[in-house]
Amino acid sequence: MERDNFGEAFESGYSATRRFLLAHGAPLEDAEEIAQAAWARGWEYRDQLRDPGMVGFWVNSIARNLFRARFRAPLTTTIDGLNPSYSMNLETIELHRLLDRCPRRDRKLLERNLQGYSAEEIAREAGITSTGIRVRLLRIRNMLREQTAAAA
Repeated sequence: MERDNFGEAFESGYSATRRFLLAHGAPLEDAEEIAQAAWARGWEYRDQLRDPGMVGFWVNSIARNLFRARFRAPLTTTIDGLNPSYSMNLETIELHRLLDRCPRRDRKLLERNLQGYSAEEIAREAGITSTGIRVRLLRIRNMLREQTAAAA
């Protein structure tokens, strides 16, 4: 694959790779780091790419493998038989619980935002202004905040 073609693919595909990782549960900082590493690895091995039109898909598969490898840890046991590297992600559980409280339209908007889409990108899809998206997101968050405070 030519240098310029790969550069163009990076320009158009990097944010998609980041969103791909976010959608698969990567924290934002990890998604940034892994996406960069995946595109760097893609550059290193670009001569192995058979179809230049599939570079985005190919790099996303590299990113997926890097993401999976990051969380593979050797199993260790302690005296009490617990694996110290295992922990529940309570934030993710709470997030899903909050999303379940949202009306479908609000949930979809909030999920897009959590997947890393900007208000401008969401607005283009929805056919409204980015300010309208920001206001809706603010109202959704306030509603969830009030529900959480009332439940406590």
